[in-house]
Amino acid sequence: MDQTQVVQDSSGIIAIYGVEQASQYGYLALHAIQHRGQDGVGLAVSDGKNVKIQKGLGLVNENMSGPILEQMTGYIAVGQVRMATDGDSALENVQPTVVRAHQGSFAIATTGMITDAVSLREELEDDGLIFQGTGDGELIAHLIQWTDGKFVDKIRQACKMGTGACNFVIATKDHLYVYRDRYGVHSISMGKLKDGYVFSSETSSFTILQAEYIRDVKPGELIVLDENGVRSIQLDDTKKQATCAMEYVYFARPDSIINGVNVHQVRKLCGYYLAKQEDVDADFVIGTPDSASSAAASFARNLGKPYEIGLIKNRYIGSTFIHPTQEQREQGMRVRLNAISSVVRGKKILLVDDSVVYGLTARRVSQLLHEAGAKEVHLRIASPIIKYPCFYGYEKTEQKRLAGFNYTEEEMRQYFNVDTLRFMSLEDFKKCIPETSCLACFNGVYPSQLADYERKVEE
Repeated sequence: MDQTQVVQDSSGIIAIYGVEQASQYGYLALHAIQHRGQDGVGLAVSDGKNVKIQKGLGLVNENMSGPILEQMTGYIAVGQVRMATDGDSALENVQPTVVRAHQGSFAIATTGMITDAVSLREELEDDGLIFQGTGDGELIAHLIQWTDGKFVDKIRQACKMGTGACNFVIATKDHLYVYRDRYGVHSISMGKLKDGYVFSSETSSFTILQAEYIRDVKPGELIVLDENGVRSIQLDDTKKQATCAMEYVYFARPDSIINGVNVHQVRKLCGYYLAKQEDVDADFVIGTPDSASSAAASFARNLGKPYEIGLIKNRYIGSTFIHPTQEQREQGMRVRLNAISSVVRGKKILLVDDSVVYGLTARRVSQLLHEAGAKEVHLRIASPIIKYPCFYGYEKTEQKRLAGFNYTEEEMRQYFNVDTLRFMSLEDFKKCIPETSCLACFNGVYPSQLADYERKVEE
């Protein structure tokens, strides 16, 4: 199989255990992480006997109406919001994936990526197994079925077969299994919900459910929940924890806690260190809504400059970054942002954004500000230059499409049409995030082997 056919599940997952009307709570938990994927959603529920599933393309509220949820009775639920990759919006790749087997049905939802998925799929297909889609959830389900022993032992063996970084939640008729990848690249946290438990890619799900945060699932940890309580099994005891730094920069909501660290506080620190190097005297600071707001406000405060709302975001348009094709991203940007001309006209502006991947947003925002009459636009990025691709499921950008790989800073300045451009240094960025964070997209140092992938990383 050609590696370009393998789908990355850049997404968010949730799980509920031990709570009646688990589907209702799962619906709300998925709503809280809708920003992590807007192309598909799925929810599977178990009532102790049967596993039911509902999934579709689009948003949570477009696929999970009240009547549907009322029919999905049960006390265990697993779900996913999905970000499709370029050219893929197939319903069969929306999770959870449900397996109907003689030993009992189960549903699995994943986030992240198995980097040796190509080799594993070929091996399983050579052994006669048939795949309906191309997602890692179906691959893990096949690996579980392919091995021997009790169900928990099957999961253990399946986890040891793949490389990369993939979290998953599995609901059987009466058990819930939660696994975090061995390096902790992807976040997943555990909370107390009434007499049961909730798990989510972000703690923002806990707030909406009025659940109490307990802890993060440990890297390489498998948590098993059943009628006997909660059991923890440490499958991998790697010392090389590497949580994605882009969680703090862009992906996570500012009210979420990742590895015990509040995302908003990290972004404030980024604004502080970005301000320490500033030498341009502008009229005021504005931020690109919404993920740059925390850094921009901190940047302005530490410069002693006013912080203005110069850009308005259409709340009914999702993130342009997570649209699968460049054309869709450009179309989304045209209706997503608008500049307030009465604020920016004739002004020298320090514009703060969280990161630059393709450079499309930076170019478009600069164009909006100039069209609105801004005298000068000085772009500041509250993270280092992204030069390397991610192979762990956060985004499937080829290196040749990255602005930071293709252009020098001066070339980017010209391309974005800004008066000056400055990125946060990697040294200062490291002061803002946990030292165990994965910085691969900035420095090309990956925490694991990249099986099945040919990569061109130029120092």
